[in-house]
Amino acid sequence: SHDMCTCDRNFQGADCSLRTCPFGKAHVDTPRGDLDASLTIGDHNDIILAGSTLYPYGITEGFPLMSDTAGTVIANTAHDYMECSNKGLCDRINGLCECLPGYDGAACQRASCPSKANSSTPGSGQGERSNTNFKVFNANSAFHGRAADVVQRDQCSGHGTCMTIEQLAFLDHGNTYDLWDKDVTM
Repeated sequence: SHDMCTCDRNFQGADCSLRTCPFGKAHVDTPRGDLDASLTIGDHNDIILAGSTLYPYGITEGFPLMSDTAGTVIANTAHDYMECSNKGLCDRINGLCECLPGYDGAACQRASCPSKANSSTPGSGQGERSNTNFKVFNANSAFHGRAADVVQRDQCSGHGTCMTIEQLAFLDHGNTYDLWDKDVTM
């Protein structure tokens, strides 16, 4: 107890040499389960672990409460904040997320729009790794590049605009889309 490191913000590990990557709303999420071995799953506001380097504000066993577009609170939801938005792996050396193909952003927080520069990205409709031919991991690692290295250039082949689902809804007679993925789904 007298020879342990207390890490600065965004560092972790026994010797504080590992970086913490950015967090974003998780695209996919799973229940965390009984973290404190109490044989019950705590509520969404029962903090189980506080002050850790990965979760400095604490972690709960229950999913966060969310609301629908009408403002109705929904229990047992997902999409909590997770490292690399659960769509990438954290490179602990430099603190950057390595995103799965089809996702980008500092925390892999949004879907990528197809572009000439990333035509091997699933969903681009081009090349052997397009949606029609892409299989999970395609016999290689699906993590083929860091988000910082895959710059979104020439999105939509330079003949269109990459827009969020919230923007698309608004352009359709002023509709409102205000769910968790309003800035994520492109």
